[in-house]
Amino acid sequence: MKLNKGYFVTGTDTGIGKTYVSAFLYKAVKKYEGAYYKPVQSGCIEKNGRLTAPDIDFVCSFNNEEYDISKGTYFLKEEVSPHLAAEIENIEINFEKIKKYWENLKIKYKTIIVEGAGGVYVPLVRNKYFIFNLIKDLNIPVILVCSTKVGAVNHALLTINFLKNTGIKIHGIVFNRVSENIKNFEKDNIEIILKTGEIKKYLIIKENQKNISEDEILKFLEEDNE
Repeated sequence: MKLNKGYFVTGTDTGIGKTYVSAFLYKAVKKYEGAYYKPVQSGCIEKNGRLTAPDIDFVCSFNNEEYDISKGTYFLKEEVSPHLAAEIENIEINFEKIKKYWENLKIKYKTIIVEGAGGVYVPLVRNKYFIFNLIKDLNIPVILVCSTKVGAVNHALLTINFLKNTGIKIHGIVFNRVSENIKNFEKDNIEIILKTGEIKKYLIIKENQKNISEDEILKFLEEDNE
């Protein structure tokens, strides 16, 4: 089984389910010396006397682990875009700090599930550094999380087109919160997104789905021989 050194989980929008998807992906890879990493988290909360990143907290709980602060680098309180939260708290988000953390993770783990913030054009530093810049600097392929609801085709294809034009490799797509009894328009949306976006690898997660087989996830993550 050949896995990438890392996968960057991004979405077509905030609240699309990146953390839920990341929790499943991490569950499948952790026994193969895999890790989960959230470089920047805004909207952190005080919990048990410490500032807690909700996405890391969810991923750890989902995988029956204790909360692990080492799974992140920047922790911001304000529940707004990371660049604005950092400005409010007078914190400078520095890629070199993230890069150093990333290099250490690559030494320690065989593959890392990296979760972004919002979509690919979310700023980390106002007018200077965006999520897509971070993806390019980490130099790992994207797993794009999108929905199948009305409007999904436009959101997905705009993001796919932007990533390709920016020179970022797309590993595959996860269609999240698909109806338990998949509707015809959802099937059509999936077909259009995959065909027009020229995406081969995909995974479907249904609404309220609690389990996905490890084999199915690893097959999705595995690199094809080119």
